[in-house]
Amino acid sequence: MNEPSDLEVNAEWFEGHFPGRPILPGVAQLALVFDALSKAQGRPVPVNGIAFARMRQPVLPGERLQVVASMRADGTIRFAITRDGAIVTNGELRTANPDPGATPAIARSRHVVDHPPVETLLPHRPPMRFVTALLDQSSEHLTAEARIPPNCPLVTDAVVPAVVAIEAAAQTAALWEALRRVATPASGRPRVGYLVGLRDVRLHAARIPAGTAFVVSVRLEAATPPLAHYGMQIELEGKSILDGTLATYLTEETLPV
Repeated sequence: MNEPSDLEVNAEWFEGHFPGRPILPGVAQLALVFDALSKAQGRPVPVNGIAFARMRQPVLPGERLQVVASMRADGTIRFAITRDGAIVTNGELRTANPDPGATPAIARSRHVVDHPPVETLLPHRPPMRFVTALLDQSSEHLTAEARIPPNCPLVTDAVVPAVVAIEAAAQTAALWEALRRVATPASGRPRVGYLVGLRDVRLHAARIPAGTAFVVSVRLEAATPPLAHYGMQIELEGKSILDGTLATYLTEETLPV
């Protein structure tokens, strides 16, 4: 894929992300890259990690995207998604065997306090709202239950690429941010935030089933508002699906509840 290849962006992928301000989810961009690589190779490409990814600019409905990718000798794949020649997202994928070392578990306090309904804290709407309940929270972390709705447009044959679950981690981070503001809210409406970066993500599964509950934990690692970095871990039926670090950018923009 050393030559640019067109990406087919499904208009349905913008639904619920966000109402009145449709933006292509960053995980949809990654899923498009995975699919383009598989088509170019004529077989599934065994991506099992993301060394880094940077979502530099939002993608709006109707925009045409292209991707270029190159395989390197060490088994990594450098890619760039472009719009009119300008990079909107770029990164490096890993295809070598993942590091078997375990990421330190995010401590859970098993402490949940009363909170507003999830749907009032997030700007996401179905079918792109994945978080369904809060399980545990502290001043530094949040654990939530999530599931990919079967009618999510990223679902094919009742499964999604495991990388799609990163959106649930981004939403969990957004919930942690929102709960910090509940006591002294500047507005009764949730603020829009973007997934803008990933680092050292390890994928321990290629796909996950739609409609099945999984557990997402995020822990604040660093913050320079409006940018924040979180460690993330996702488990399905007691098994690790992925872990790594994500970065979010919280805007001042709000959407109606």
